[in-house]
Amino acid sequence: MIITQRDRKVIEFIEAMNCVSTKTIYELFYPSLRVAQNRLKLMTENKIVKRDRDHLTSQYYYYINNKPKQVHHNLLLANFYKELSKKATIEVFKKEFVIEDIRPDALVIYTVNGKSYIAFVEIELSNQPDIPKYEALFKSGKYKEYFKGVFPLIYYVTDKTIPDTNLKVIKISEDMNDFKLG
Repeated sequence: MIITQRDRKVIEFIEAMNCVSTKTIYELFYPSLRVAQNRLKLMTENKIVKRDRDHLTSQYYYYINNKPKQVHHNLLLANFYKELSKKATIEVFKKEFVIEDIRPDALVIYTVNGKSYIAFVEIELSNQPDIPKYEALFKSGKYKEYFKGVFPLIYYVTDKTIPDTNLKVIKISEDMNDFKLG
C-alpha cells in the first residue's frame, strides 16, 4: 500500500486524538465517505491503524497502538475539533494542557473573521462540570502569565447542567447539534 500525504495527515490526527470515528475522518480529510472507508480499510488491512466498533454509535473508530480506555470521551473530543474546524481556523489544539492544577481536555486557539480566541475544552460525561476550579484560576490571576491577560472561554461538551458563573462558558450537547462559537 502506498501511503499518500492525506493518509499521513489522517494517521497523525488519529495519533493526536487517540481514536477517531470514520465520519470525523471523512469530513476532515476525504472528498467522500466511500473514499474514506476504502482508505481506512486498506490502512487497517496493512496494520497501519487498528479499528474497533463503538458500542454507542455502531461506527468504526480508528486508533494506532493500544485501544483507548475512554473511547467515547476521545471520540467526542475529535468530533469537537471537526465541528470547530467547520466554523473557524484552528491555530493550536493541544490535548491535556496543564495550567496550575487544572487539566482541561484541550486548549484551543482559533480564529474567526480575523479575531483570535483562546478556549479550554472539557468533555464531561459522568461528573458535574467543575466550574469552581476555573473560577479559582480566574481569581488567582495566574492565567495572565499564560494568556496575556485574557481569560479563555470554556467549552463544555456535556448533557449535564452547567452551574451559574460569571465566566464565559459555552455548553454543547454530546450530539453537537447545538455547536456554536463563543
